Amino acid sequence: MPPKPVKPTPGPSQASNLTANAGNAVDENLLKAIRNIVQSVIHEENNALREEIRRAVSPLKAALETCEGTLQEHEEGLNGLDSRLEAMEKQYDQLYDNYKILQAKTDDLENRGRRCNIRILHVKEGLESGNPTKCVANLLTEILGGPGGLQSPPTLDRAHPTGPANGGRPRSFLARFHYFQEKEQVLRLAREKGRLEFQGGQVMIFPDFSAGLSKRRAEFIEVKKLLRGKEGVRYGLVYPARLRVSFQGEENMFDTPQAVKDFIANKM
Repeated sequence: MPPKPVKPTPGPSQASNLTANAGNAVDENLLKAIRNIVQSVIHEENNALREEIRRAVSPLKAALETCEGTLQEHEEGLNGLDSRLEAMEKQYDQLYDNYKILQAKTDDLENRGRRCNIRILHVKEGLESGNPTKCVANLLTEILGGPGGLQSPPTLDRAHPTGPANGGRPRSFLARFHYFQEKEQVLRLAREKGRLEFQGGQVMIFPDFSAGLSKRRAEFIEVKKLLRGKEGVRYGLVYPARLRVSFQGEENMFDTPQAVKDFIANKM
């Protein structure tokens, strides 16, 4: 029988290589197993996280849908309010225009009812002696009488003080003329005479206007001071509240004090 072949015994270097190869194979299998485990864990965690997010988002989605419906209702309501507001603004503008017209008419009616009235300021208290109408008529005759003035007491419908007695201090009287021409004559004579003296004191006579018209006319006081003393200039207030200015043969009418100031700056 022939002898069996004897396998060669590996040397030290070959044994080392075999050990290294075996170690590498083990490492690769271990890494692959670890990788598979990690991937499985991550996959499970992702699935769990997705489920958790889905459960958390579901109520939020329902809430958002509710909010969306509510916002839509609010938007529709706001659109309706915008339309109503626009209609109300138009109505307001119309009502305001009507109010201004009615206010002007009311003011005009009030002042037409006062067109025969005058106000007399700084009359000593106690002069009326129980008959203020006769007292005021005699007062006007005394301060405005004489040549070219009043020849007889004017015809008054009534006269009365405009406030309560205040301890002997001067009072104001309101007098209503029966004839408009006599009232205009008294105002003209008062302007022409200037300072009016009665029993040692100064009295003043003015037309009787409503509070609103008096305020509008008073707004021209400043510009009248600017015109006062200018050579060749004549001016005067025209009813209800317009300033007439004559300059260099030209007559101009102004409705506002600012228009007068512009005229002075550009023309004088």
